[in-house]
Order: sequence, then C-alpha cells, then structure tokens
Amino acid sequence: MTLPRVTWQAIAIMACLLAAATLPPMLQESPFRQAAWLMLCALAAAIAIEDLARMLIPDGYTAAIAFVGAALALATHGWAGLGVAAIEAAILAAGLMLMSLLYERLRGRSGLGFGDVKLLSASALLIGVWGVGMQILFASVAALVFTALRAARRRRPLKAVTRIPFATFLAPALVLVWAWAVR
Repeated sequence: MTLPRVTWQAIAIMACLLAAATLPPMLQESPFRQAAWLMLCALAAAIAIEDLARMLIPDGYTAAIAFVGAALALATHGWAGLGVAAIEAAILAAGLMLMSLLYERLRGRSGLGFGDVKLLSASALLIGVWGVGMQILFASVAALVFTALRAARRRRPLKAVTRIPFATFLAPALVLVWAWAVR
C-alpha cells in the first residue's frame, strides 16, 4: 500500500506513543511477547491512521493482528488454547454481525462497520471476549471525547448520524488492554 509520507510519519509517531504508553508492563516480558508487542503497536497505529484518513481498515492489517493473536495463543496455551480462542473470536464476530445487521434493519443506516467487526474478532484472539469488552469501553469513551471536541471545533452540533472512525480508537485500545490487563 502506498501512503503519503505524512501518513507514514503519523503512523510512526503513533506507534512510538503506543509503545511508550505500554512500555512498563512489557519490560519484564519474554522476547517473543516483546516482538509481538512491537508488531501490535505498529499495526494498531497503521489501522488508526488509515481509518481516520479514509474510514477504512485494510484487511491485511487485521489479518496480521489475527496472526499475532493466533501465534501467541498457540505459544502460550497450545493447540487447545488456540482452538478455544478461535471459537470465541468466531462467536464474537457472529454476534457483532447480527447486532450490526439488526441495527441497520431497524434504523435504516449502518452502525458498526464490517471492518470493525473483523478487527474486534481478531482482537478476541489476543485478549479474549472479556478483554474485547474493555477494549470497546475504552475506545467508546475516547471516540466520544474526540467526536465532541471535533464538533465543538467545527462549531457543528453532534448528530446521531455522525460517522466516527471507530477503529481509530479500537486499535490503540487493543494494545493498551493487551499490555496492561491481559496476562
């Protein structure tokens, strides 16, 4: 993917900020988990910037997060642990898709995008279903603050139909939950 230089700089800055925010718990981890942590910081930053710029989450980034999650589950809990994580992720994805489709049918507009569903499903491989709940909570609060500040700056009222680049907040929240809450 060819991105403008400014975008790559923003991704690098955000990755460094995520790494700094999650450095303390990672210092005593194994080299394998530290490598996974650095990959997650870079992937989360790339997803956040892409979604903010284009309202799009590239599948390759989400697949890479799923791969890191699967590798960690396999290394930590063996094949059985990977199987359980995969089943949890699939059930979560099905539930989120069902909620999204119901919302769209009832309200006549899209709610949670399919890219967000895929990202949350990949997140479940890393942090489990309960961790995804924390991820959604942190991302929702950050998105609410961001959207309110953006509306105030633009001097426009908030509306129920305001589009929000939710992965801009979901991806960094994944790294924070994984580093600080999941052991």
